[in-house]
Amino acid sequence: MKDQELNLAIGQRLRSVRAARGVTQSELAAHIGVAFQQIQKYENGINRLSVAVMLRLCSFMKVDAGWFVNGIETGMGGGVEDEAAYLAKEIARISDENIRRNLTMLIHSLAVTDVTN
Repeated sequence: MKDQELNLAIGQRLRSVRAARGVTQSELAAHIGVAFQQIQKYENGINRLSVAVMLRLCSFMKVDAGWFVNGIETGMGGGVEDEAAYLAKEIARISDENIRRNLTMLIHSLAVTDVTN
């Protein structure tokens, strides 16, 4: 995998976790000490994330550093397994059992709909 492809794969993961948390590029930039334009460049794969910046991102976003890189070295991108593990961890953080159950049912119904189309 070329460096640019690797940077893009990591940037896409950054974008997805940021969006899942409801954090703007400006908010994220302020918390990790960079300009929001730098977040745009990370997310678009233009600039490479240093380990130091990645660790600050992980701390703020409450994700494991492995989430950004697991599966990429195989050339498979993020991989469904990585996304499923991340989603499972996030769902487990929801304390209300009814919300967790409803969310699980929603995901199931979306998956069934996608398969039948």
